Amino acid sequence: MEVETKPLDYPPLTDDLEEAKNHLDEYGVCIVKDAFSPEEVDVIDKRLKEQFAGEEKNKVGTKSRGDEGYGVKSSNEEKVSRLVWNLINKGDCFIPLIDHPKLFPLINHIIGEHVVLCSMGAHMNGSGNERMPLHMDQWPLVPHPLDFPVMANTMVLVTDNSPENGGTRLIPGSHKWPKIDYKTANSSKYQDMAKSITAPKGSAIVWEGRVWHGNGLNRSGEVRSNISIAYLQSWIRPQENSQYSVREGVLEKLTEKQKEVLGFSPFGTLGGHDGSSVSRAEFDRNRESIGILKG
Repeated sequence: MEVETKPLDYPPLTDDLEEAKNHLDEYGVCIVKDAFSPEEVDVIDKRLKEQFAGEEKNKVGTKSRGDEGYGVKSSNEEKVSRLVWNLINKGDCFIPLIDHPKLFPLINHIIGEHVVLCSMGAHMNGSGNERMPLHMDQWPLVPHPLDFPVMANTMVLVTDNSPENGGTRLIPGSHKWPKIDYKTANSSKYQDMAKSITAPKGSAIVWEGRVWHGNGLNRSGEVRSNISIAYLQSWIRPQENSQYSVREGVLEKLTEKQKEVLGFSPFGTLGGHDGSSVSRAEFDRNRESIGILKG
């Protein structure tokens, strides 16, 4: 099926919230300027490198993408795209990313106030890592036609994002397209529409779940790093089960809002312990989680 559309240029970087919202409406994507200070980026970068090294050394956690459409077609270790999941457990510097004040309002703008974290993971894409096929994150969640967004993404740039290092490619405006299949989306016509964003580290890219995107070919000779954070409307089951995975010591550090975003608080009568709307703060396991009783 041919889609009648024309390529859109990326919107300019902005640090204005209302302008960013307008960009999301028109392009399906916005690029937030200076979302993180150089000092914040340095702390995140150091912690990520330590975590990647530690997980590889201990052969735990870290996943490497194989060649099933994700591009690693060489035994050269430098070409491997490595991923680390469940970042909330892996450093206090990641906790503010749950509801970052410069980014979370944009997530709410896309999918509303009732939001649950889908996943938070880090990617280190080695030089030579091939480009990922274009895809739409929202597609597996609900059937077409996708008349409204139920998913939104944030990408924190820990290193610069550019065409040379395989920076994330999106097709601005594709959130307004009618249904097309993956084969069509990955034809040369649409591949040529997907251009890597050029943005410095410390920026953040926000886009809605219907935007076609993928990473590019890294030919820079250096590793490109970013953190991907995905959110869903609260009625959809997330990729990472935070109630199962978040460690108790970490949970104690979270605000009530952050706990809500991780699914520890019900939305109305959804997600509670018995169909009521008792909040986590009010919840008493001994009183509320009642077992077998006899009168």
